[in-house]
Amino acid sequence: MNRKLKSTIKKLIPKPAIVKLLNIHSQIKSQTARKIFEQAPETPIWLDFKILQKLQQHYPFPPKYGYDPQSLEQRGKERASSILNSIRSERKDIKTFLELGCWDGMVSCALQRMGKVTTAIDNRSEGFDKRTVREGVKLLQMDAANLQFEDESFDYVSSYDSFEHFVYPDIVLKEAVRVVKTGGYIHLAFGPLYMSPLGLHAYRSITVPYCQLLFPKELLQDFTKVNGLNPIDFAQVNGWTLENFRTLWNRYTKKLNKIKYYERPNVSHLDLIKKYPSCFKSKTKCFDNLIIAYTEVLFKKISQ
Repeated sequence: MNRKLKSTIKKLIPKPAIVKLLNIHSQIKSQTARKIFEQAPETPIWLDFKILQKLQQHYPFPPKYGYDPQSLEQRGKERASSILNSIRSERKDIKTFLELGCWDGMVSCALQRMGKVTTAIDNRSEGFDKRTVREGVKLLQMDAANLQFEDESFDYVSSYDSFEHFVYPDIVLKEAVRVVKTGGYIHLAFGPLYMSPLGLHAYRSITVPYCQLLFPKELLQDFTKVNGLNPIDFAQVNGWTLENFRTLWNRYTKKLNKIKYYERPNVSHLDLIKKYPSCFKSKTKCFDNLIIAYTEVLFKKISQ
């Protein structure tokens, strides 16, 4: 589906309705796989090298993610618009923004151009885009689990595609709650989650969906060496499951009001669950961990 068609669908159908339809579709489509999963034994736990070699031939490498200047700017505009649309009735009063795990910082750049005061942080500075500096974004190299800001410093804290990478997402959320003002917002959108089809984020080397659940890490790394592929950086993802994040959100019910919440499924590879159910059953008892790929949540801080 191209970008223009996606944009048209979003304008015609409200996001909650789209997500609801996707979830209904995924529940219906995954019924058989869920039943096989629930009845499966917990052994064997892993598959072997020959199966990996065979499966790799069936899954092509995905198209490259756009990191050219135009793609970065367009993505920044879209995400900034989504942020402001999330607080449509208050967007004039919400003025100070903090972006966590910003990488290029183009979301903050777009917000800055819309008249907001923005700060963007990342634990690495090599991705910072020069355009963000020219627009006046305060770009900082900083650990999101140790924010160097005073309590209640920002009206809005956001993060795109970073919470699955933070080593300690629970501490990052604690810090976000600390630095956002009472009455302010925290918006998190991220994925793919670890146990979902592409959760290892290794698709530039291993194209097999669910490879992190089907094969041990040592075998995956050996496979990249034998085939001359880039080694996998297992530390780039934190391994948190959907269940882990659901539990984390529930810890903050007294401090945060959940304004919007979406769980987006990916049921494109249920055939693997049906064929190798014990590999999945030995890693999790929760089927939702396997099919929910993306999470988006908007919190409003109600107390310190």
